[in-house]
Amino acid sequence: MVFDCLKNMNKSKSDHTANTICECMVSTMNRQFTYKQFQKYTSKGIIDLTALIKEDSLVQKRLDSCYTASGTTILLNTETKGNEFVKRCKESILKSTEKTLNPDKVNDFCTCQQNLIITKKLTDKQIETLYNPNSVLFYEMLYTCGDPYETSSKTEHIWNKDIQKDVTGPAIDTVNILSFGGMTYLKIKIGSTIQFWLFDTGATDLLINTETETILKQEGIISNSNYIGTLEYELANGSIDTCRTYRANGIQIGKSTINNVIISVTDKGKKLLVGRSLLNKFKTWALDNESSTLTLTK
Repeated sequence: MVFDCLKNMNKSKSDHTANTICECMVSTMNRQFTYKQFQKYTSKGIIDLTALIKEDSLVQKRLDSCYTASGTTILLNTETKGNEFVKRCKESILKSTEKTLNPDKVNDFCTCQQNLIITKKLTDKQIETLYNPNSVLFYEMLYTCGDPYETSSKTEHIWNKDIQKDVTGPAIDTVNILSFGGMTYLKIKIGSTIQFWLFDTGATDLLINTETETILKQEGIISNSNYIGTLEYELANGSIDTCRTYRANGIQIGKSTINNVIISVTDKGKKLLVGRSLLNKFKTWALDNESSTLTLTK
């Protein structure tokens, strides 16, 4: 029975955890049933343990405790039923957002998460922290597997040497910022329009309102020729905003001009937001709260 138990778990006797679980289960079943009950559920020398266990609900609870006491129930299920884990993971992600997600990207994320659990041999307690958005494991998962909710290209928001060509200007530039109400505002020029933009570290791209869209269209900064479709953004309240999106050039901050910048248009807000993708065109950027300045380094 121990051998059959290990076989069902796709484990060998050398696996200490699996062996302990199986020995616990066999010990739990020992002397719990009569010979007559065993005969009832035995065919061609094979005992139908599932049917036999249904004879006594208390035995089922004890068997379950053998499994849960190991502290690795999720790991064991993932190792033996990997396809089921990936399926449940995908269903959970797709149900948790209004965004239109890329199914292949979600599948890759769930498969990567499964491999992470198996490779690191995570316990049930550790896996609980895997879904805590402030835990080390959560960020290791995102770094390793990516963000399944991200609808734009990952490379748009991460500095690399290839995007240095998108920035022209001095090697180092220092610009003044406005700080009040716990918020930081940058003065940005696009075409002939100079406005203050709220620096939102939780945002990705540049977000403009419909009034600014009209002005930029009149000046030819954005048009059908650089329209790239729509992107979905999750707002602070959890709702989804589907925005018209353009790839524009000539964004000016201080003495620097940035090209190849994603600008999205929202119909729901008025404030102009500047996200990380613009500043991440620079090798480094640093806010100095004392002097109220932003230093940009190519």
